[in-house]
Amino acid sequence: MDFKKNILITGGAGFIGSHLVTLFVTKYPHYRIINVDKLTYAGNLANLKAVENAPNYVFEKADICDFDHMQSLFKQYNVSHVIHLAAESHVDRSIKDPFTFARTNVMGTLSLLQAAKVYWESLDEGYEGKRFYHISTDEVYGALEFDDTLFTEQTSYNPHSPYSASKASSDHFVRAFHDTYGMPTVVT
Repeated sequence: MDFKKNILITGGAGFIGSHLVTLFVTKYPHYRIINVDKLTYAGNLANLKAVENAPNYVFEKADICDFDHMQSLFKQYNVSHVIHLAAESHVDRSIKDPFTFARTNVMGTLSLLQAAKVYWESLDEGYEGKRFYHISTDEVYGALEFDDTLFTEQTSYNPHSPYSASKASSDHFVRAFHDTYGMPTVVT
């Protein structure tokens, strides 16, 4: 089947990711959804039972830090879009093991960005019709005071844990790939 879009979703076996994958597989039958998940503590394929045999769904057990594997997936599936949810999460876990958070959240994001860049730039159309959508966290902004102040689009980054620092760093890499290479990106 010739798909209109080939969307690689990272962390698609996690709580939020599995709901997103299920929605996309069901709502967009002409899009191929490539779910990439390492299946660590947060991933559970049972969350995807409803779509596991859908003709537009593919699961790839993989580590986003494996650049060569990510490059091969972009080529194999002609990836046109990325929705990047995969991340080490939970502040308490990051305090006990900051290296794992830096590896996955920073280097994993960088691996995906570079794989997308190399593949998309190799195509005749380049970045046209492509998108790298990066899911961040409110934790990158720190904590609010108890004075009715709200976060705004002008709020500065102010991470206070290894988790939030790693996510802030990944956000900055996504922005840098947009500004440096012209990659079409969105950070949410």
